[in-house]
Formats: sequence, structure tokens, C-alpha cells
Amino acid sequence: MSITFRSVLFVSAMFLYSCSSTMNKKVEEKRPNIVFILTDDQHRDQYNFLPEGRNEDGSLKNLSPNIDKLANEGVILRGLHCPSPICVPSRFNYLTGRYASRATNGWMQDLHRIHKHTFVAQEPEILPDTPTFARQLKDLGYVTGFYGKNHSIEQRDWKKLPVDADVTTPESSKYLKEQHDMVRNAIKESGFDYADRVYHTNPRAHGPRAISVHNLEWVTEGALDFIDQNSDKPFYLYYATTVPHGPHAGWKSDPKATPAGMLENSPNIGTDRSTIPTRLKEKGLKMDRGDLLWLDDNVGAVVKKLEEKGVLDNTIIVYVSDHGVESGKTTAYQGGMKTEGFIWSKNIEGGKMDFSLSSSVDFVPTLMDMIGGDVSKYPYDGVSLKPILTGEKDKVRETVYGEVGNSRAVIKGKYKYIALRYSDYTKNMPISERKAWLGAMTTYMHAIGRLPFDNDPMGNFGHSGQIPGGWDNEWKAMKKFPAYFEPDQLYDLENDPDEQVNLANKEEYKAVLADMKKELQVYIDDLPGGFAEFKRDEFENLSQDSVFSRAEHLRQDVFH
Repeated sequence: MSITFRSVLFVSAMFLYSCSSTMNKKVEEKRPNIVFILTDDQHRDQYNFLPEGRNEDGSLKNLSPNIDKLANEGVILRGLHCPSPICVPSRFNYLTGRYASRATNGWMQDLHRIHKHTFVAQEPEILPDTPTFARQLKDLGYVTGFYGKNHSIEQRDWKKLPVDADVTTPESSKYLKEQHDMVRNAIKESGFDYADRVYHTNPRAHGPRAISVHNLEWVTEGALDFIDQNSDKPFYLYYATTVPHGPHAGWKSDPKATPAGMLENSPNIGTDRSTIPTRLKEKGLKMDRGDLLWLDDNVGAVVKKLEEKGVLDNTIIVYVSDHGVESGKTTAYQGGMKTEGFIWSKNIEGGKMDFSLSSSVDFVPTLMDMIGGDVSKYPYDGVSLKPILTGEKDKVRETVYGEVGNSRAVIKGKYKYIALRYSDYTKNMPISERKAWLGAMTTYMHAIGRLPFDNDPMGNFGHSGQIPGGWDNEWKAMKKFPAYFEPDQLYDLENDPDEQVNLANKEEYKAVLADMKKELQVYIDDLPGGFAEFKRDEFENLSQDSVFSRAEHLRQDVFH
């Protein structure tokens, strides 16, 4: 049988067409990339899209063109709330889509047994068997990368050098690298393929003064390398900055200083932090806006890299701060729970603000939904916001929940209810135990080169800590909120957004209070641990000696 040239040409053409069609189909079916940008303690006046981000004459307080562009083209979530507005638990929310009270690490178990209810403060951490978004994405064929601040994934063996240590010696350099690698490996065990350029905690808690600084370019350089290496496949980049959290004016710090040791050369990401003062001056802005401009430059470098690799249009970008800061951090008040963020994508109805209720635990199920995953397969506490982003619905939640230390909260409509139930351990703590907690905190503050707390051992306890007289932002909250220590607090957020008038004891709000307690009960029933009259705890009662022994173990382990 003879084969004509025309037949060969036809078969070859069909083969090439088939290959081309298959390749195009693969490109078309490539799941969207995800870039999750998590900032640290970003204040409301550092967002140009908020009223607080503008001066009285309407001019902008910040120079942040890259962030502004993404926000203006995306959906800004003005009803966003963080359930536990403290560094560690908020990150647990963003990495798992679950409430931090579900953490099962040893510290959380100790606190639970001590207080007889789950106690969400700085202790809930992610273990290798914790269901994380990163691991779920790996199962769907994603490459996952973690760059920046950890402060959530457990690594108990990490230890810092003394505050006055010389980080330039060979011994110090070797030790810092080993500690950094230890943290990287812990992050990889939680589901990330790549983990590098990591701060295990806040910069100034890293020990030696010389490296207790921010280095955004170092982190960003790693993130850019990750995109470079993986742009041909679906990827998830978790990019957690250490700014705008203190120490402030971080852009003035040594660009060669990192928690992994001193660099030989400064990182190069195509930006120049030395131009920050000039650019601020040209716009008539104050120098205290420098950290946000520095942050914006680095966000811009990430977006530019996505453009260069041709993947920006197939990338979902989340930008959010870990939690609120203003007079509410470490509490369930709006100053802490109310946070800000937005989602950018070419496949949503952007250019708008959404004021419906949403929670930090909603980001993971939302992203899973947006990439075409089956949300119902995973144990999320959050719900998908995709119907809001695409314009299908105007809301997906009726309530949002909060959990901080000895307090629980729920918001429904215009009302907010906070239940404050101090544990027996807190209420009956003897002076010796109070002094022990203050002593542990003082030792820790000395270790990181900061002034110790000068608290009265018999001072009142805040909502989230065991430190008499309060810790961190609790001082501000104690002064700002008149009903801070009242067990039942009911607020009309529409008419009293600053939570100054407690309606819980007013007869005309009796029915509202009862309804809000029922709403809170729904959450408490679904989560681990008891909570006062709402739910009996499942753990057995410990003797006082056992409780104090666990507390001492916790102090030695946490405040190292």
C-alpha cells in the first residue's frame, strides 16, 4: 500500500493540532495561583481606602500606590473580623481556616486544664498533624511556599542568643543558621514545600540587638525566587511581613541583618529604601509613614514579578493585617477584632467595598472555593465568601465569633455581646502565683532587651493574660472601655461603635441579651472545652498543686 505525501502531511498536521489543543487545554485548566500577603499590626490610618487614612482636607496620609491599586481593583472587606486579635492565634486562623481554640499543642492543653476552658492567647500553635491549607493545596497539585513571619507553627527547640551576643563570630553565625533551619523544617512539616527567609517571632524577640530588626527585602527576595522557580505550575505563596509592627522606622535598619545571621551582601529586589525620605518629602508626608512606603515597595516587587512571569492574571491576591490594633488588641473589643483586608482577582467583581460580616477563618474556604476545590471535604470553621466576590449574594454570614482568653464574643446585626468569665484559677490566684507570673514576664523582657513590667502583683487581670495589671495592649483597653471588667457586655455597634455604653443590665435590652447568648451558645457547643455556665468542661478537675505545677511548667517553657 502506497503512502502519499499528502497523507503524511495530513497526519502530521492532525498530530500537531492535537498536541497544541492538549497544551492549550492544560494552560486553560491551570488552577489560579494564590499570593497571601499578611501584614503585622497595620493601623487603620495606614490604609488609604479608610477614612482614617485621609487628612481633614481629603489628602492621603500614606504613599502606597501598589497596595492602593490592588485595593481599588479588588473587593475590600469592611465587615472583616479576627476571632482572636493576637499575633499567634490570628495566624492559626489564616493558615487553617479554623478557630484557634482547636489547637492541640501542649501549651494549649496545659492552659485548658489550668483554666477549665480553652484559653486562646499567645499559645495556640500548629503541629505537623494540624490540617493546614498548605497541605490541602499540595494534594491538589499546588507548590506551597512560606516566607516571612512564622509566630504560629510550633518549634519548641528554638532558642535565641543573648541580647548582647556578637553575631559576627563563626560560632554565632553557625548557631543562627541552625536555628533558622530548625524553624524552616517545622514549617515544611506543616505542609509547605518551600520555607525560607523566616522570622520565628517578632524581630525584637530574636535575641541579639544586631539582628532584632526588620529586613523586608531579605524576605521578599526569597518570595521572588519562589515565584521564579514555580511560575509554570499552580503555586501558593504565603508572604507574611514583620511590618508595620514595631520596632518602627525599620527601613533605617541594617539591610544585612537577618535572624539567620549577617549577610555578606544586601538583598536586591529592584527597590532602594534609601529613597524613602526623599519620596515622602516630595509628597509632603511625615517620616513616620516610611514603614508603609517600604512595605508598599516590597508588595510592588511581588506584583511586578507576577507580571514578568506572565501569571498575574491567573493569580488571586489576598492582602490583610493579622488583626486590629487600636485599643483592642488582645481583647474581643472592636479595636482588636475589626481588621481590614481585600481580595484581588481578575475573576471577581472588583472595585467595591463589602460591608457584610466576614471572619479571618473565611479566607481559606474562600480560596479553596475560588480555585475549584471541594470546600465540604475539609474541617473548616469559616465559610466561603466567593458568592459575595462574584456578586451572587450580598452576605453569607449572620454572625461572627470571637474568643480571647477568658472572654467570648458574638456579633449579630448591630449588636455585639461579650461574655467575660474569669476562671477559678484566675479569680483565686494567690499572691505567690501572681508574683511568679510577673517574674517570668520580667525575665523575658530582660532577655529581649526591653524594660520589664512594673505592675502591682495584686492588679486586675486583663481578658487574655495571666499577668496581674495586664500585658501588652490590655492596659489601653482597661482605660478605654468603662465596662471592661463586667461579666456581660452588650453593645449597639451602630450607635456606639466605640463600645462605651454597656446595655446588658438595661431592662429594655433583656430580650436582645438573651438572643445574643443563644447565638454565642451555638459556637461554644461546637468548639472544644467548656465555658462557665455555657458548657461544662470535659477535663477532670485537677488538684491545686497540679494546677500550680502545670502553671510553673508553662511559665518556664513560654518565657524562654
